[in-house]
Amino acid sequence: MKKVLVTGAAGFVGGELVKQLEEKGVEVVGLGRSKPPENGQFIRADITDAAALDDAVKDYSFDTIMHLASLPGDTGNPREMIQVNVNGLQNILEIARRMEVQRFVLASSISAYEWYPATEFNPPDYLPVDEDHPCRPKDMYSTSKHMQELLSLTYFRQYDVPAVILRLTAVVGPAGRGGGRGWRDFAEQMAEGKSVQIPHFSGDEMCHYVDIRDVARMFVAAAERQKAIGHIFNCCGPRSTRGSDFARAIADIVPGIKVEFGYPWSMAQGKQLCFSMHKAKELIGYEPKFGIDDSLRYIKDWIETGGLQQMKRTDKKTYGHGIQKR
Repeated sequence: MKKVLVTGAAGFVGGELVKQLEEKGVEVVGLGRSKPPENGQFIRADITDAAALDDAVKDYSFDTIMHLASLPGDTGNPREMIQVNVNGLQNILEIARRMEVQRFVLASSISAYEWYPATEFNPPDYLPVDEDHPCRPKDMYSTSKHMQELLSLTYFRQYDVPAVILRLTAVVGPAGRGGGRGWRDFAEQMAEGKSVQIPHFSGDEMCHYVDIRDVARMFVAAAERQKAIGHIFNCCGPRSTRGSDFARAIADIVPGIKVEFGYPWSMAQGKQLCFSMHKAKELIGYEPKFGIDDSLRYIKDWIETGGLQQMKRTDKKTYGHGIQKR
């Protein structure tokens, strides 16, 4: 892995991934509709415009493509969901096919199984959920993510594009934007120090998070391990988290702050969800390092070093459409 194209480089996870790749000495070129604030090579392009996209990359050659550019939730516009998440992915896969890349890594979501906050919760068949659990998406976001997986694996089987798919759970980290915009609100509450609303409906609810640093680490592992090719992997933290554990972690980091349950969204919706990372450990030797305590301290450190003041709030768009309850 010497030269990598990262789509969605200006996004929440994309920024951390670019940073880790550059720290490893990898040449990184970002691609997206808006340029990230950091310096570096960048291609401004819309992934849904195949002709313009092909023209934008015609003078480049990459050995690895990491595709993170995607709508972070259901916009309520089915045509837009397919245009960006599915057609946009196919345009990038075509570039990967022509360039004969050594690895194509896709950021999917555990929503591909079916769990999305705006749809009625259906309990998993078993816990922890592993990659063999049935996928039964019922909303446009979850369906589009599952379609991304099927499309990527088809390009692998039919056209030899060496695809790897990571199903991300709720990503926790500082500088929240895009899919992580809720953590920006969370950080502002932490900074004020009076009360904070945590993403659990109750103390008993069990969810599974993943630290943004672990997501980037797993992207790197997926690109470097030959055995990863053609597989789907859960991308989660080392353990699941109950609401009561989340509350205790906050109280340890910000003494005296009031912790409130009842966050507007939750994958588990008051129930229990956890995911297995056994396949990644056995097949590619990858294990997550950071638990929820580490993630919350990471946000607190970011606040204390001026992160909130340095970051402009530009993402006010909200997502949350799903199946309307009758």
